[in-house]
Amino acid sequence: MINKFGIIAISSILIISISLVLINSEDILITTPTDLDVDKDNVVDTTDNCPKIKNSDQRNFDNDSQGNLCDIDDDNDGIIDAIDAFDTNPAEWADFDFDGIGDTQDPDDDDDGIIDVKDNDPTLTSEDMTIKYLQNIQDCAIMENGTSRLLCYSQFFGKVTENEKNNSDALQLSIALSKIGAIDDCHFVAHEIGHVSFEENPNVIANLMGMDGSMCRGGYFHGVLASYFHDVGESGESFPSNYKTICDELIGSSNYQDCIHGLGHGLVHYFGDDVNSSVELCHDMSFYQNRLCMKGVMMQYTDNMLTRLGISKDTISNLCVPSELDSIDFQECSMSIGTTLAFFTNHDFDEGEKSCELIDNDDARKFCLDGLRLEIEDSEKYEKTPLTQEKREKYQPQFIEGSSKSIDIRSPAIVSDFEFNPQIGIIIFQIDRPQYVTLYIPNEFVTPKMAVTVNGQIPSQLDAKNNVLGEDISMITFVPNNAGTVMITPMS
Repeated sequence: MINKFGIIAISSILIISISLVLINSEDILITTPTDLDVDKDNVVDTTDNCPKIKNSDQRNFDNDSQGNLCDIDDDNDGIIDAIDAFDTNPAEWADFDFDGIGDTQDPDDDDDGIIDVKDNDPTLTSEDMTIKYLQNIQDCAIMENGTSRLLCYSQFFGKVTENEKNNSDALQLSIALSKIGAIDDCHFVAHEIGHVSFEENPNVIANLMGMDGSMCRGGYFHGVLASYFHDVGESGESFPSNYKTICDELIGSSNYQDCIHGLGHGLVHYFGDDVNSSVELCHDMSFYQNRLCMKGVMMQYTDNMLTRLGISKDTISNLCVPSELDSIDFQECSMSIGTTLAFFTNHDFDEGEKSCELIDNDDARKFCLDGLRLEIEDSEKYEKTPLTQEKREKYQPQFIEGSSKSIDIRSPAIVSDFEFNPQIGIIIFQIDRPQYVTLYIPNEFVTPKMAVTVNGQIPSQLDAKNNVLGEDISMITFVPNNAGTVMITPMS
């Protein structure tokens, strides 16, 4: 009976197997593990030195088991390629003065004109800090997911700021890592440096004075202001009535506009998801203050929402609702989605574009792509040529006595000796160099025709517009041939 049942069982299995083969014979593709080619590079996985990354050339500098494209340390010198400026030279890795010469061969590592053998401090702070925190940096750099890598670096730089006496040292490190490509962009991590700096010394201006707002495109300033308003909200204090003037000590410097932009970030930290309250407070400021503030509001708002909710069609399509925002704020909000996506995708346009394309609204989708593109372009420009204080535009509002309004002036030149006579409508001021000048003037202070001269001469490049962005504001912009006296007078 045992043999009989055994024969019956085996026969049944054979019959079932044969039936299955007959039924599915046209659908079955018989392969063996040795035939698999997951990355479709025409190299089968069993011999592919990067089976998940397409690399048909199979280049492998150090002849180990991994090809160059998936080997995090091509020259096996213990420094991963993301940090190694010479990833195929095991004798070199550091080049923090970015002169193309590694420290082993470079006679002047910090490029200060003093050769290393005679220099008491031959290396830059950024290099010293990289060596000090090398393992932490490498732990973040090897993370494949862009969002996880960014969060790792944010936490890391928070610790660095706590550990180091000089906050600018942490910023210098973030800039260097950004320039070598280990960090996608230092703007976001600079927010965290600003957060921690304020927690250690809860005074806005004390943290901003003496700092270079051009570092990481103002990210540090944004972080300081965000922490200030976050703490006010957490403490249960009423909203500060002096919010409009909190940055006034920086007027005349290029840092002032970074502070006003940071104010927008701070408002969102105070009001949270109630973005309309933040928007209303920005709108209650002068024309250009409002634009800077709104950019900060929308950047922080879109970042908060996408970080919390993730990137999905439903989320990204409903962040900026045209029926809840005026047309300009809707555009700013939609562009900020693109800006935020740039940070979430390692400033990869193709990856960010996929998320922008999820947006239902045609205009919002276009603005998202514009914001994505502009953020990537700005980041690349900063990497190549960081803006110095000399080159940066300075926002210099001129407050009108007896009025709550101001004439907003943007220029890399320094404006001085400003005078305005509202009775006759004459504006006079000095500029210290021949750089472009843009003024935003409330329409009540201008006439339909205004004459613009610099040292009595009409500038060769002169333009004017009324009702800028639909507001009761006139814009006058010109490029003077020389420094000197600017005079804007009404014409009959």
